[in-house]
Amino acid sequence: MRPKTVPTLSKKDRSFVFLILGFLLFGIIIIADSTIIHSDSLYNDPYRFVFLQVGWVLMGLAGFFFFYKHDYKKIDKIAGLMFGVTVVFLLLLAFVAVLPCSSDIFFAPCINGANRWFYINAPPLPKLPLLGVVGFQPGELAKLTLIMYLGIMLPKKIQENKNVFKVYAIVTGLLFLLVIAQPNMSTAVMVAAIGTVVYFSSGSDVKPLLVVAPVALLLGVLLILSSPYRRERFFTQLRGTESNDRNEGYHIKQVQIALGSGGLFGVGFGQSRQKYYYLPEVASDSIFAIIGEEFGFLGTALVIAAFSYLIYRGFEIAKNAKTLRGRLLAAGVTSWIGLQFFVNIGAMTQLLPLTGVPIPLISYGGSSMVFSLMGLGILANIGKENLK
Repeated sequence: MRPKTVPTLSKKDRSFVFLILGFLLFGIIIIADSTIIHSDSLYNDPYRFVFLQVGWVLMGLAGFFFFYKHDYKKIDKIAGLMFGVTVVFLLLLAFVAVLPCSSDIFFAPCINGANRWFYINAPPLPKLPLLGVVGFQPGELAKLTLIMYLGIMLPKKIQENKNVFKVYAIVTGLLFLLVIAQPNMSTAVMVAAIGTVVYFSSGSDVKPLLVVAPVALLLGVLLILSSPYRRERFFTQLRGTESNDRNEGYHIKQVQIALGSGGLFGVGFGQSRQKYYYLPEVASDSIFAIIGEEFGFLGTALVIAAFSYLIYRGFEIAKNAKTLRGRLLAAGVTSWIGLQFFVNIGAMTQLLPLTGVPIPLISYGGSSMVFSLMGLGILANIGKENLK
């Protein structure tokens, strides 16, 4: 009896994995650089943020290797369980969001007018050693579970000759509504976009999408106009940065100062001025501005080129997948990572309204890091399967 041969990674797949590790290392270095001042003043520890990021990276890598080793064709129970858990957490946050923002809900506090976080051991519960209070964003988990759930359900419905669009619309619509209730429009739109890519990749009839598209566009406009916060950002985007009001568009103005100061080659690693309390969300949503300031146009161009290659490899894996499930999962994960990256870059360069969307693998944040790496583990698993 011949022993089973274990497929070895091709050069492309090795470069794919090493590129992910390279982004993680680069992100840790930039976070250490950009948060040292803020972390020291807030925690009396200049490396508090980077230590937390390292912890999340390690947790994410554990999830990456779990899904990399686990056959993606056998994730039905995992996907179903994760989808159920996600809905429960989102329902809890949606219920809390109905209450006044001033309400003291210890496990889901209102932060910046929204209930997006679920804290597992919030006070009065004791803090965990080293980690302190641990929380996560169910909206980030929703992106991964949507991909996994649609990835297993749509092929089944296609095989049974059932209404595939109905499944896509119900599942995606449910998660969209629960996330928008927090409220969190940027994540909700991302969820809808990812679900649509998965449906489109299934090869099903696109006519229903064309019928729904105008309704979805109208809904988006109404959601923007119904919220003073979203409306302000939208009109700031239309007006640009020409206003003499220093407070109007402050965030994007500081981003432009950072990118403009970097010039072609940057001011040098560690020499950012914007990290000194000028640029909001310096290590999460705005980290691209710090990269541009310190490494210049060439540095940002290199980051964009590297991410573009990562996205290209993801879609190549989807194209070569041996099963419809593999194609849908790979297309979903790749579109998720790609959309988040280019939405962030679009916001930083004022091509899109400013949003709270981080750069995957680089920006500071535990929920995005852990769930993104889990999704990339599935993608790498499909790539490995393609070699058999």
